[in-house]
Amino acid sequence: MTAEIIDYGRFADRLRQWQQGSSRWDLLDAVQREWGYEDPGGEPGHSRWGGENRRDGIDWNLPVPQALNEWWDSPLNSFAFDPRLYWVHTQWPPTVSELEAAPDSGLVDPRGDRRVCVFMSEYHYSHAWGYLAAEAELPDPRVVVSVDGAWVVQSRSLSEFLTQLAFERLPAHYGWTLRVRAATVDADPGIVERLTASYRELGLLPWQEMGTDALSYGAPDAVVRHGRGPGADFRIVVNARTREALIAVAETLGVDWSGDKAIQGPAEVPAPLENLGPLSLAEGDADPRGRWSVLSRGHVAPPSVPGAAAALVQPPGSVRSVAADQDATTLAAGDAEGQVHVLETDDECPETITLTLHRAPVTALACVKLDSGKRLVLSGDENGVIRYWSTRRKPLRSPFARRRAPVRALAAARLATGPALAAAWDDGLVRVWDLSSDAVAGLRLGTGIRFLGLDADGTLSVTDGGGTAALRLDPAKLWPHRDLSLRLDGVDWGSLWTARGPGHRIPELIGKVASDDKKTAMDAVHDLYRMLVSKEAASTAAVPAIPFLVELMTDPDNQARSTLLLLIADLADVRQARGGRGDAQLAAVREALPVLRYLHDDPESSIRWAANELEQNCAASPAS
Repeated sequence: MTAEIIDYGRFADRLRQWQQGSSRWDLLDAVQREWGYEDPGGEPGHSRWGGENRRDGIDWNLPVPQALNEWWDSPLNSFAFDPRLYWVHTQWPPTVSELEAAPDSGLVDPRGDRRVCVFMSEYHYSHAWGYLAAEAELPDPRVVVSVDGAWVVQSRSLSEFLTQLAFERLPAHYGWTLRVRAATVDADPGIVERLTASYRELGLLPWQEMGTDALSYGAPDAVVRHGRGPGADFRIVVNARTREALIAVAETLGVDWSGDKAIQGPAEVPAPLENLGPLSLAEGDADPRGRWSVLSRGHVAPPSVPGAAAALVQPPGSVRSVAADQDATTLAAGDAEGQVHVLETDDECPETITLTLHRAPVTALACVKLDSGKRLVLSGDENGVIRYWSTRRKPLRSPFARRRAPVRALAAARLATGPALAAAWDDGLVRVWDLSSDAVAGLRLGTGIRFLGLDADGTLSVTDGGGTAALRLDPAKLWPHRDLSLRLDGVDWGSLWTARGPGHRIPELIGKVASDDKKTAMDAVHDLYRMLVSKEAASTAAVPAIPFLVELMTDPDNQARSTLLLLIADLADVRQARGGRGDAQLAAVREALPVLRYLHDDPESSIRWAANELEQNCAASPAS
């Protein structure tokens, strides 16, 4: 989310300027970025063909408006990357609705084509959005919405509608929210009077979804929606980019914002960047956890890359990074347009492969050849996105990793444990992955890193403006849960069930519990709680998961210890369990109890309290 205060009281002026000739998707891009949406990198996981598309009612002779095609193809389409933000169903190709525009609606000539082409529906299919068949040839036609059995205009163009839809959805997800019920507003007409006197309308047409007939007003860092229709259970909804902006609007309107649940925080908050100083490593320095130690520090130049790598990019001035594997038979170059160019010089017929993998300049590359002959390429960009792929396979659609800081260096090598990758971001964080197990370690080394090198003996070379430090890595301490990850892969989780469906997400979540990042670990425990702890649903995934959770609990460096111990304790509380699974689940926890009893003496009171809960639940007998 951008840091500067944005006065949405001036949004109508921005809208007018955009309508007068700006690029079709500039305003959508700005709205998304202002409210916290960030390009995730990679390719979208949802396409125009991926919805619950109907096959009946399609008029194949009607053209699809240019704007709708553009939206589906655009990297600015946040729906394609994350449909859960929107709670809508898309339809492709647009289908002709059984409901036509009324002859007296004023939408079309009474003797003209009154059909409507539906391209999107509300999540529960209570209403639909479409455009008039009579306007299908226009590049950016009006959008109409079905309300009480009739079509009314929702937006002046498709592009304006898709921007307004993002404006309706993203602030509620990424921002702070205050909802004021209809009864409160109806009892105090002064609230609406203060709203209209204090803030300007956004300039968008009233939002008609669910019969809300909502007008939107702009404030500094906030948007206020006044629902005037019968479907508006909340007459006033305030979305703000900061809690302070929301409170300022609430006080201006004179509505109560006190109480623990009055203000709803963001549903998604981006992980914070590291607050590290410049890289400062000296011979003999060591990580407190024993993961690395500095063997030497000196002026050692990074290994050179054959000039043929840079020659892969034309024009030469657009080259941003180059790399080669250990025997220089795989060359790679990245350019300012986000393209990666790869050449295998020992191929029978060498040919440069060019892939557009990034939407920002490619800032770092690494290549490695494995014992099997497979060649891996790693590329990073200015947006913090890392892609990783084998040269003989199509790259995965999702990025390998992403953080909100530019990638500054990449490295890859074959270690004794298998292939490993390393990446440095601009904020000074270095991550090292074991590809065999997906285990990852975060090393907070410092800013200013320009180059990383990784040798087969486990030496990590870190270069900044002052020289190169050689770090000896200890794989056992770097990835203490590597063996756990490999054992997780030995369980057929997809055949097991949780309270939320099949258990295929369980190994991923258990792996995240081991994360060095506290929020990642805590979120994973909370997700596991929702999936594994249930008094009613039969959860066959809980029993095999318990030993892994107990193993993580014995790690003194685990970032979610108190919450994790409560999860284990509640997995033993099976007195109301159904389906005969209670005995096995309780037995699995009881079996682990001896190795956890030392936690009764833990320095943290929350750990001691959770250990007591564990004892009590293990002592109880499950219901017959």
